[in-house]
Amino acid sequence: MKNNILIKVLYILAFLIITANTAISAVKSLTPDINDLPSGELLFSSVSPSGKLKVDFYIVKNNMGSAIRGELIDGDHRTNIYWQTGIDTADVLWENDYSIIINELPINVLTDKFDSRRGTAIFSEGSTAEQITNNNK
Repeated sequence: MKNNILIKVLYILAFLIITANTAISAVKSLTPDINDLPSGELLFSSVSPSGKLKVDFYIVKNNMGSAIRGELIDGDHRTNIYWQTGIDTADVLWENDYSIIINELPINVLTDKFDSRRGTAIFSEGSTAEQITNNNK
C-alpha cells in the first residue's frame, strides 16, 4: 500500500515539474528580453557630445535576415537600448548627451529602449515612432 502511494506521489511530482518547466519556457519565449540578443559584428560607434556615453551599433545576420543592435556604454556598464529587425544600417544623430535619434526614432538613453519585437504582431501596421511610444507605457 505504501509503495502505491509513493509511486503516485512521484508521478504527480514529476508531472508538476514537467508542467512548470514547460510553462516557464513558454513565458520566456513569448516575452523576449532585449538583454538576450546575439552579439553580431560591430558596424560603428557613436559618441555623445560630451564624450561620456557611447553607443556601439552591431549588425546581426542569420537565416531570418538582418537586424541592428545598439549597445549603450557608460563607463564599464553596457546595456542594449536598440533592436530593429529587417534593416542593415543605422542613421544616428545625438541631440544632446542623453537623447539620440536612431533611424528617425528618438530615444532617451537613460530611460528608453526600443525593441522591434515587443508590442507588435506580424501583421501590425504603424511607424516605429508609434512602437516606441507604446513600448514605454
